[in-house]
Amino acid sequence: MIIAIASGKGGVGKTTISVNVAVLLSFLGRTVVVDGDVALPNVHVHLNLSPSASLPEVLKGEASLKEAIYELPFKVGKKETTLHVLPSSGPLEKIDLDGFPEVVKELDKDYDFVIVDVAAGLSKYALLPIMASEKIYVVVNPEKASIEDGKRVISVASSIGKEVSGVIVNRYKGEKALAELAQKEISENLAGIVRESKLVKKAWEIGKPFVVAFPSSAVSKDVAKLAKNMAGMKTEIKKYGKLKYFLRLA
Repeated sequence: MIIAIASGKGGVGKTTISVNVAVLLSFLGRTVVVDGDVALPNVHVHLNLSPSASLPEVLKGEASLKEAIYELPFKVGKKETTLHVLPSSGPLEKIDLDGFPEVVKELDKDYDFVIVDVAAGLSKYALLPIMASEKIYVVVNPEKASIEDGKRVISVASSIGKEVSGVIVNRYKGEKALAELAQKEISENLAGIVRESKLVKKAWEIGKPFVVAFPSSAVSKDVAKLAKNMAGMKTEIKKYGKLKYFLRLA
């Protein structure tokens, strides 16, 4: 299954969501996370990875797909897993993405979940990965401006015959009305609510996904619910209000 994780604008935490949900999906099936943002790649930074070959080299025919995929072992609690990563690192230059659909189709043959971290916005760098995906999830923050940006992804997806599969509200602090607005304006399927947490920054500082560094935390449990929903294991997402949020923050 090829899953695109997109956003109407940068800065909403899309790559953080992509990386952490990919780690947890790897416990449910063979998973690869692809950095579809060849212009401003960040997946390798989140995973503390320094690749010698990456997606741009594959697209230019300078490296094989096998050479550009890295295996990262993780331990969450007592369980162990391996996440596969196809990064997009290297010098900033114009990259032809026309071959991207063939790359992810090839990956789809070997993996249960192909998570594509799509470039933010609505440029060609975002359009082709969205076109190549079977499911599209839009990440927004609980802000009206962010939700409006997210709505633009719907328009673009619709123009190429695609439907948004769900919305993910990230950095949630109990804004129930805005979560409901995102559900109304972007997708009835509220795939996940991921709370604001200081642990996200702490995990970044130590170079680990927060679901690995802090597996028992509330924010990691939020992502676990999101991963289950993406995998087709329907999980209820509660739009709790501010009082309940702060009571559960510890």
